[in-house]
Amino acid sequence: MRSKKLLNRISAILGIIVLILIAFAFYNHIFPLSWGLHGKVNKGIVSGEAIHGYDPVAYFTELKAVKGNSNFTFGYNNATWYFTSQENLDLFKSDPDKYLPQYGGYCSFAVSKGFSADSDPETFDIIDGKLYLCAEPDIKNEWLKEGKAGIEKANENWK
Repeated sequence: MRSKKLLNRISAILGIIVLILIAFAFYNHIFPLSWGLHGKVNKGIVSGEAIHGYDPVAYFTELKAVKGNSNFTFGYNNATWYFTSQENLDLFKSDPDKYLPQYGGYCSFAVSKGFSADSDPETFDIIDGKLYLCAEPDIKNEWLKEGKAGIEKANENWK
């Protein structure tokens, strides 16, 4: 009887741990790409903000991550994109593909490994005129070490 109670407690604890891990994965958009649970754009679950409300054009015009303004938004690919100015909004509207982050704004390193994962808009690089976001600076360093091979693998995985 005592071992059955212990087994029940262990099972309950393991169940709680699994639920916590699942909640963490959903919150951080971490899924194998093969499951198809990721959206075309990495966006806030409730807000629908693409790249956490940062201006995708500013990466190219200011070479830094800049939080957008709620006065300048645009719905595209089932997400809300924020901009710092009407000029940036107009630039985006004229050629969205030029400014969109690769892999829908998910972490580029994760995509190269076959997963989706949330990204930090402040951890980015522009390579050959394309915006790549990563989850954190250490991950970005790993991503950059992979060079073109990492981009090719991510491109293959993203299809």
